[in-house]
Amino acid sequence: MVKKITLWSKVNRDENGKFLNAKFNHIEDGWIEGVYPKPISEEFTNQKAWSKSEWIYKFGTLDKNFKVETL
Repeated sequence: MVKKITLWSKVNRDENGKFLNAKFNHIEDGWIEGVYPKPISEEFTNQKAWSKSEWIYKFGTLDKNFKVETL
């Protein structure tokens, strides 16, 4: 049995807007499409800032041995 997941990475740019890198941040259950990840809980106030950042995502799967495969 494999589980559908979304892998979120935060985009970093220099002061001129040039792409520097995309740093992996976290995995979310399911295949989620959106501009940014949804906060896990309102308790985590730092997650509210996610909407102000640039994000990229990849779809993947997680198997019973916790191995991640990107699609």
